[in-house]
Amino acid sequence: MNPAEVRVRLADAATALAGRVLDALRGAGAVGLVDYMDACPDEATALGAVRLLGADLFAPQLVADRLLDAREAAVVAESFGTYPPVIGASSEEQRVAAWRDWAAVRLLALFYGPEPDAAGVAPPDNAAAVLGRVEQWPLWSAAVARLSPLALPEVGGPVVAAVVAEPLALTRGASRAVLRRDYPTAARLARWTALLAHLGVELPLDPAPLVEHVRLRVGAEPRLLLDLAVARLLLGSEAV
Repeated sequence: MNPAEVRVRLADAATALAGRVLDALRGAGAVGLVDYMDACPDEATALGAVRLLGADLFAPQLVADRLLDAREAAVVAESFGTYPPVIGASSEEQRVAAWRDWAAVRLLALFYGPEPDAAGVAPPDNAAAVLGRVEQWPLWSAAVARLSPLALPEVGGPVVAAVVAEPLALTRGASRAVLRRDYPTAARLARWTALLAHLGVELPLDPAPLVEHVRLRVGAEPRLLLDLAVARLLLGSEAV
């Protein structure tokens, strides 16, 4: 199988898994990660999808009280054994991946013990290395959007702290994305605005209308709908 086919299969598997997480957020029961693994014809592809979803696999537990059970947590741990976390990131893409890995490993260790090794929970770098300078808020907010899986309660850490400290730059970025009709970026930033509101941070705009505006325009892509479902639950909506 050539690399392009591998990427397509991995993207399809991640989309299917995101749909399961979205269903769990909507009240359809657990994610069913073990069932997902059993149904996937290629275990390596399925574990790659688990790695791609990362911290978002914990979203139903964190915002909708639908726990991953121990067997599902073991699948997440296995995905890091098969595809180890990024270490010594040098490119922008690698830095984003390293922080997303960190969030997943942190939540796994927090709820299910140090598996993988708890030493992996140390932040991969300082927040400025991945976000850039807030004075350049269009670029800064684009970086924040790429880290939307970190926009969950209990993740915490330097990136979340950096975003919490800059509500104006965040809402400027979200507004810019809407005006540019860049709804994928807008959905990810709307999720961040919902987290800040959930944490009691005062924002220059009301995140609820923003989330609803974007929700009507993102189409049916499960990973974007997942971002918006998390946002709505963080804002206290009963229906997502």
